[in-house]
Amino acid sequence: MNQELAGSITELVVGVALAYSLLLSIGLTGYIGYKPRRASFKANNYELVIVSKANEKVQRSLIESIKYHVSRFGHVTLVVDEGAPLLNTLRYFKGVKLIVVPSNYRRDLMGKGRALNYFVEHFVSPDKWYVFIDDDNLILDDSFLYEIPYYEANGFVAGNGILLPRPGKSKMAYAMDWIRYIDDLTLYRFFTGLLGKPLIGLHGELLIVKGAVLKEIGFNNRSLTEDFRFAIELVKRKYKTWQSNTRISIKSPNSIRDLMIQRGRWFKGLISDIKYSPTPMKLIVGFRSFAWVLNSIISIMFFPVLIYLGLVWYILPGSLYYFASYTYGVIRSKEPYLFFLIPIFGFIEASSRIYGLIEVSDFIVIDKN
Repeated sequence: MNQELAGSITELVVGVALAYSLLLSIGLTGYIGYKPRRASFKANNYELVIVSKANEKVQRSLIESIKYHVSRFGHVTLVVDEGAPLLNTLRYFKGVKLIVVPSNYRRDLMGKGRALNYFVEHFVSPDKWYVFIDDDNLILDDSFLYEIPYYEANGFVAGNGILLPRPGKSKMAYAMDWIRYIDDLTLYRFFTGLLGKPLIGLHGELLIVKGAVLKEIGFNNRSLTEDFRFAIELVKRKYKTWQSNTRISIKSPNSIRDLMIQRGRWFKGLISDIKYSPTPMKLIVGFRSFAWVLNSIISIMFFPVLIYLGLVWYILPGSLYYFASYTYGVIRSKEPYLFFLIPIFGFIEASSRIYGLIEVSDFIVIDKN
């Protein structure tokens, strides 16, 4: 190997290693240093909102979510498109305020963003709080209701919950999904919580927003990832956010194919929207997005080269984070054999990003039954 090429590889590996070390430090700081605050009383000026494509792919999960939340909170607002396959079935649920988005409304928008924007334009009150969840979500506790009064009094306008996966049909996808939980306890906790700035985005699951801010920002941009685009607008306007202590159960993909489609859409949407974000957000999100692919490729494809150059220790910061996250997922899956497949997990995640850039061009609903 010539000296110039070896020097270039060394610089790349060392740069990625230093940046990952910084991210690990940030994540550890978030985990240790942040704890949500709460008032002594619950908020009552809130509305729980499910936005769904309401088709056969989500039928069981949607009905489960509706019944669960009506039983627990007494009411839920459901927003669906005109002509949705399950529309007639959904009209008869008790405790459900059904909102139907007209078929001719804003055809320039896509996916959930279109339905969300219709809801914001026609049904949102500035003085209320709106709690958005997906059609496979189950809110596991009511901490967010005690947090809203505290953070409202202190000028915060949005919050986000902590994602807790529950099994779908694929044990491998379930084990891989736990990285979202680890991310929430570390990186999201630091940015959304400790800093009060969602510099790596927000989840659409348990997205808590003040009505006045919803009316101001809306979801009127065409986006594959409307939650990320909304986070960009919050950062640009210097609004403050918090991370809720509330855990929200999310359904893991039923297959590796669905996981790749899901991750691919997120990545394509993020890359498409990042150009609208402030510079600090571009740097943080850009590095986090591409360094994962770089770290996987370097670890898997160039491992012998790293040994030859004496650089193998430099891939540890990035590899350690993902290895620990996936190991935790394997433990939660109770399938020890998956431990031996962890190197493949990284390859799948990296491949899904490439798949998203090439194949994904529209909002895709994966099977959640």
